[in-house]
Amino acid sequence: MTVDSEILNSLFQAKLAELRDLAIEHDIPKTGNVEQLRAKLIGKLVLSHIDLSDSGIKSMQNNDLTEVLGIFGIKKSGSKKSKMQRLWLHLNEDPKKLNVSNIGEMTREELHAYCVSLDLPRSGTKNVLMGRVAGVLSSEEKGWGKVKKSLRTGKKEATPNNIAAPTNEPAPAIDDAAEEVVMVVEEPEPIIPSPITLDEGGSESLVKLESRRAELTSHLREFLLIGKEQDEEDISAFIEDLGRLGFGIQHAVVRDRILDELQQMIALKHQEDSARSTLPGSWREKQALRHLEDVRPKLLDDLDIILEKRGGDIAAARVDFEKSALELKLDLELAAISGRVHGLFDLQVSLRASESEMDPVTSRRQRALEMLYRGTRDSSKEAIEQLNKVEVQIEAFERVVETIVRRSEGAFGPTEHALLIRFLERRGWDANQTEVRPRLLAAAGILAAEMGYLDVADIPSLPTTISLDNEKVSEVLESMREVLTEMGRTPPTVESAIEDKEEHSDARVKAKLDAADALLRKLNHSD
Repeated sequence: MTVDSEILNSLFQAKLAELRDLAIEHDIPKTGNVEQLRAKLIGKLVLSHIDLSDSGIKSMQNNDLTEVLGIFGIKKSGSKKSKMQRLWLHLNEDPKKLNVSNIGEMTREELHAYCVSLDLPRSGTKNVLMGRVAGVLSSEEKGWGKVKKSLRTGKKEATPNNIAAPTNEPAPAIDDAAEEVVMVVEEPEPIIPSPITLDEGGSESLVKLESRRAELTSHLREFLLIGKEQDEEDISAFIEDLGRLGFGIQHAVVRDRILDELQQMIALKHQEDSARSTLPGSWREKQALRHLEDVRPKLLDDLDIILEKRGGDIAAARVDFEKSALELKLDLELAAISGRVHGLFDLQVSLRASESEMDPVTSRRQRALEMLYRGTRDSSKEAIEQLNKVEVQIEAFERVVETIVRRSEGAFGPTEHALLIRFLERRGWDANQTEVRPRLLAAAGILAAEMGYLDVADIPSLPTTISLDNEKVSEVLESMREVLTEMGRTPPTVESAIEDKEEHSDARVKAKLDAADALLRKLNHSD
């Protein structure tokens, strides 16, 4: 590729003021830093015959890209695609303004535009696009935006000038000098490994982080359930845990990305929480909520299967649950829907955790208390006070029951019942109340059975009683009268019942008198 090496060399060694004067002279915008201005002038004055537009860069051959990168004085090794990306970045961007640490502030539209210019896939969410752009910026770090130092500090005498050469020197010598300058431009790069990122390996870790983004989102939601989002120590502990799970937190770019994702998740959670407590704000949201209610039973069934399959891997279970929700055509882009879906997941996980975390001791005491309070709606205040005392001192009550049952070698009959009640009375409990005693014995039986000292069949049962008040009795009598009337019979009244009773009494007296008279007649006849 033939270029004007004299102009090229002068541009490499020119200061900012000189470059601005040249820009004004050739009607080129003088905005940007010194390297941006130098690149514009090289493109205008040296490579004017080359199409350096986006489409022109993409249509260049690999060899042409290598030569053009060398003329601009930047890194020229790598694949064809990386060369195209590096050249575009050098011509259009400032490395101080476009880097991995500040692309998180860009909108999806801006990131999409960069993906178009850098020949990257354009589909996906904002975070997906951000990961792609970050991968390019990380891999091309320090490969663009600044020409080689050897070109900027080159010797002036090596550059051809307008001074006439000696007459005894053949003209081709100038061409040789020019060729020599071109070779300086094309000098091989020093064998110094260029850093991939600010810390070696950050680009690869970012790619891995992007591939595990769904899992990261799940971990972030788990953290926000119990973690303190304003506590730096709590956040640091959470990030360290992510490191143990294989996330490359040893790289600053990865830690920064995780913190950015955390801030976005905090904002999303706030939107979801507010959306759950408000009415639908659009027709789309209303229809989505209606669809959620329609598929809720199926969603819960899927969740049970997922939790059974994943066991304790909550992050993987949440990812599977999101996939299941998407398969059911739920619009998770709406905060009102995603908040409810993840709230449903969190609730089921919490319930399962509560069940699994309940140890056997707590479980048997809970069952004993359920028996203790069964059917106490109509119990007296004094009885409830005694039952509350047992609940407060359930641990001591359990020890007493265990001691009694062990001494009786597993028996829990009337003798042990009496011993338990007497012991509690000596401790100031009114345990022998009719409403309290059977409940205490039943609760004690459950504790003894759960501890393995007693068969389930030997647990004392609560007495079954039927309590009827006067109003209920009257209602029953009225119903019976109505039945008799429908059968064509006259229901008895109080007066008729009294008369029947008096007649029956008179008949009995008369029968007794007749029997006495018959006995007297028999005796007289025998005489």
